[in-house]
Amino acid sequence: MATLVNRGTLLFTPESGAQQQLSSNTTATVVTVTYGLEVSHEAAVDTFVPGDTVSYTVLLRNTGTGTLFEPRVTVDSGGSALSYVDGSATAFLYANGTVTAVPVTAAQNSPITFTFDTVIPAGGILFLSYDALVASTAPDVIVSTATGSAREGSATGALLTDSDTATITRVTLTVTKSAPGEAQVGESISYVFTVTNDSAGRVSFDRLTDSLPEGFGFTGISLVVGGVAVPLTAGVDYTVSESGELVLAPAGTVFLPAGSSAIVTITGVVTA
Repeated sequence: MATLVNRGTLLFTPESGAQQQLSSNTTATVVTVTYGLEVSHEAAVDTFVPGDTVSYTVLLRNTGTGTLFEPRVTVDSGGSALSYVDGSATAFLYANGTVTAVPVTAAQNSPITFTFDTVIPAGGILFLSYDALVASTAPDVIVSTATGSAREGSATGALLTDSDTATITRVTLTVTKSAPGEAQVGESISYVFTVTNDSAGRVSFDRLTDSLPEGFGFTGISLVVGGVAVPLTAGVDYTVSESGELVLAPAGTVFLPAGSSAIVTITGVVTA
């Protein structure tokens, strides 16, 4: 429901004196609607990599005082970037303080269409959740639009619709770190970071930090990008503090081409 808030202002000038201003009281008019529908669409995550399964939710909220019939949701799935995971859809109706499971049917055409065996009473909310698989050819940004619809008062009533979008963004880099599972005092070991550029364009390698543990005596570091070693100078390209905080920030610009990886190897001796 909306509220119309209104207040007036009067300017007046006494016969003798300066102009003055006077405001009226504020009025509020609550606007009720017999039939209203509000849709929201969200993804459970903000980012993705191709091949991920992403969970989505759609809410159909009855904002009117009348009952809505034949609720339906269509989702465009970001073009061909997403495909519905068969059998993943579930639905619940929240009404009058009670949550009830609702049968839902999914038609895997484009757009995906979800139909429900329920009505939405005044103030009720229909919850839909479903999973979608991200295609290997997905763009860097996937915008998925969900459109909800329902009929006013009966199965033959006027059709109400509302839409909302959900956006997820491709993870441009992935970072993994490896280390030996066991080591002896006095043994030389290495921590290895693999940074992979999963985007369609090159990215710059700006900075990598690592808090080296006590009992690890730093002896050296190397950086290899696309199979080519990048020369590193202590105090210029990297620093290691007394507390073991390592910062690798190449003085020159280092780019990772699309699909390539950077390998950072940190070597040291186990001291305790």
